[in-house]
Amino acid sequence: MLRYFVAGNLWAFVAIVLTLGRRPWRVAPTRYEFLGFGSLDPTSYNLIIVFCVTAAAIFFLLAWKTELKK
Repeated sequence: MLRYFVAGNLWAFVAIVLTLGRRPWRVAPTRYEFLGFGSLDPTSYNLIIVFCVTAAAIFFLLAWKTELKK
């Protein structure tokens, strides 16, 4: 149970860091960079963040379900 909770927190932390660490790199067309690296369009960048949030939610759900089985 604890491993799922820790994994969920790690994925949530990554999602928060990605969200707070993005900077607009170019305006037309819009591009984002993360800590000076990369050049991603907003859709791709947001999909990466959605993936991290979804992974965190899945791990939190697994932690909750395994706690209910005890």
